[in-house]
Amino acid sequence: MTDDTTVRLVPPDADRRLGFDTVRERLIGLARTPYGRDRLETLAPSADLETVRGRLERSGEMADLVRSGEPPPVREIDRVEVVLRRVQPKDAAVDGDALLAIARVLETGRGLHDHLHRRRERAPALWAIAARIAVLKALEDRIGRAIGDDGRVRDDASPELLRISRELASRQGRLRSTVLAALRDAASKGYATEDQPTIRGGRAVIPVRAEAKRKVEGFVHDVSSSGQTVYIEPASVLDLNNEIREIELERGREIQRILQGLSGHVRHHRRDIERTLEAVGHLDALGAVGRLAADLDAIVPEVGEGGALRLVQARHPVLQLRVAEANRLPVAERPGGVPQAVVPLDLELGADAHTLVITGPNAGGKSVAMKTVGLLSLMASHGLPVPAAPGTRLPLVTALFVDLGDQQSIQDDLSTFTSHLTNVRKMLEDADDRSLCLIDEAGTGTDPAEGGALAEAVLSRLTKRKALTVVTTHIGALKAFAHDTDGVANGSMEFDRAGLQPTYRFRAGIPGSSYAFEIADRVGLAGPVVRDARQLVGEGKSRLEDLIAEFETRTTDAERRQAEAERKLADAERIQKDYEQRLDRLRADADHRRAQALAEADRILAEANAAVENTVREIKEAAAERETTKEAREKLDQARARVKKRKQKVERKVAGRAQRQSPQTDDAGPISVGDHVRLDADGPVGEVLALDDGEALLALGALQSRVDADRLTKVGGPQSRGRVPTRTPGKARRGEARTAAVSTARVRIDLRGQRVDEALSEVQRFVDEAVVGGVPSVEILHGKGTGALRAAIHQQLAGRPDVAAYAVAPPDRGGDGVTVVDLG
Repeated sequence: MTDDTTVRLVPPDADRRLGFDTVRERLIGLARTPYGRDRLETLAPSADLETVRGRLERSGEMADLVRSGEPPPVREIDRVEVVLRRVQPKDAAVDGDALLAIARVLETGRGLHDHLHRRRERAPALWAIAARIAVLKALEDRIGRAIGDDGRVRDDASPELLRISRELASRQGRLRSTVLAALRDAASKGYATEDQPTIRGGRAVIPVRAEAKRKVEGFVHDVSSSGQTVYIEPASVLDLNNEIREIELERGREIQRILQGLSGHVRHHRRDIERTLEAVGHLDALGAVGRLAADLDAIVPEVGEGGALRLVQARHPVLQLRVAEANRLPVAERPGGVPQAVVPLDLELGADAHTLVITGPNAGGKSVAMKTVGLLSLMASHGLPVPAAPGTRLPLVTALFVDLGDQQSIQDDLSTFTSHLTNVRKMLEDADDRSLCLIDEAGTGTDPAEGGALAEAVLSRLTKRKALTVVTTHIGALKAFAHDTDGVANGSMEFDRAGLQPTYRFRAGIPGSSYAFEIADRVGLAGPVVRDARQLVGEGKSRLEDLIAEFETRTTDAERRQAEAERKLADAERIQKDYEQRLDRLRADADHRRAQALAEADRILAEANAAVENTVREIKEAAAERETTKEAREKLDQARARVKKRKQKVERKVAGRAQRQSPQTDDAGPISVGDHVRLDADGPVGEVLALDDGEALLALGALQSRVDADRLTKVGGPQSRGRVPTRTPGKARRGEARTAAVSTARVRIDLRGQRVDEALSEVQRFVDEAVVGGVPSVEILHGKGTGALRAAIHQQLAGRPDVAAYAVAPPDRGGDGVTVVDLG
């Protein structure tokens, strides 16, 4: 089928010249119904964007279903157009075989409808086709109940037919018994020639010798070819035979009535069945497309009206099919004994250049590359996935011009060159910016200089029209033309000079050598002949070919090095990503352990609060007697000591884990005098003044304190190593650098529930930590109560030179229950 959007092919068999006939034949072979094959045989290339996109969408959905192992269930069916015509007259009847063919069509259509209905969200375009199928399960079942698999009407197709069939069987049984009795009687008298009755003219008869025919009462129905035997219907079965005949006629009338009824139902649904046939054929054709796409590992390309043509890892489909067939052979039968592969093609045309001149050695793949461009363009316009990688783009052309192969004709008095010029003339007459022109071996068939000049003139005009043009040639002048002309680009097929073998890899932007002399050497042409030939072409020509060949070699080497560098870069990025993921896991594990530690600390605090509450309750219950109070206080002190010891143990454990799991710095190592260390996991930072038997004398701001060395974590070396010095007691000055980051020092402390002497000790450490950490201001939460604790704290703060000021907090921050301290 063609219309005004069909791609024009010049010459008309251009698709055959490119190999599309092989693709179409493969598709037709994959179809399972005559209606699918009809659709594929008439499928024409379209230049309409919406039409092609619709085709590709449906093809892509089908390919996905095939690859996932869920292809729509299309079964073999027969043509039923004749059946549908025969049932049109009223009271018409078709036989059981014809009705069975209709039932298979209905069953196939229903299977497709149900299959795609369940997958309508995954394949909406295919479901749009299947939704047109008429599901006629009632008619399908009606035919199935009436017609057997052998195409005959079943005895139980109707109650009347069942009654008639049973009566007929009964009569036939009586007839057989009666005939056997007559035969035995004739045999006992020596009249019968055989021991079994037979049928002649639809009636039961017995074989009798000719000379005894008058001795057996009955009617002669037939005589053997030899005349020795006559077939007589015994008089005893005459009435039974007549009755059986009448019953058979009655049965025939009932069967005809049943067939007429079923044919009437088919006639009633004729339009529905025709619509189902159209949908089944469409889905069958798409199923063939999906199976071919799976065989070719094909993708749905990007298409558009105009724009660049871009092939990514494209493969010639016919070659791909042949290679796949070869690889399915036993290893011993494969060419070369190893798996084969098609070398992919990466090519772009229509962005910077509209004309591509491909050069290179004979049998190097120039024509295959050009045919791949044309064949994939044709496949896309037919709505077929193409064997390529994602990123492939094919502009829809309105005309495809092909000048390919030897087209000489004795009948039309056309030489090869004349035929070539005829094709080129058509290109110059009709090609425009939506045309694809393919010219094989441009400039050949005549004098090379004249042929090259003609080719340049033709390509100049096609390039100005922005027609996409691909040319293969051996003419050296066309390489220079492509290099010097805007809109024209060189390309070549790579050749392995060392092995004198083509690699079939396309390289854009590089002209290729024909390697005629190298190939001549390889096939064994005499050395002197090759040397003379080199001299005959001239030193300049030979040198140019050598330069091109050398350039190809260096380019190949550079590409190899680039590929190796890209591979190493990819490996490095992979390794980096792996280590980043490991680091993230370590950090996540550390966060998890820290959270566990905080939960443990919360539990410890909860136990401490419970101990305090128990102590307070005991004091109250004992009416605050002196001994009881003293005992309760001792218990409280013991509980606090246990809590503090457990808390320190948890904090050291967390700090140790964090240190082991964190990347080590230059500060890691044993603690020495002069090092800067952190007390506990989140305590202040100070300088180690002395180390003695597991204890350390630590300078913390204006204070010095002896602590267990295992509570310390090294954070820096001595001052001489560039670390910030710790202030000596009593000589802290405003603005002096501090050893701890602000973010690590506490800015608020809660003293509620503590005795005055304990609280003052905590305040001393807290303020020291803040001074060392460089915190400008802190808050002390002491509660309101009687005010005694607040007064004691204020008195202590007043005697510290590093406290600039202190005051109760504003009401919105705690009022009299909080003291705000500004540090100098």
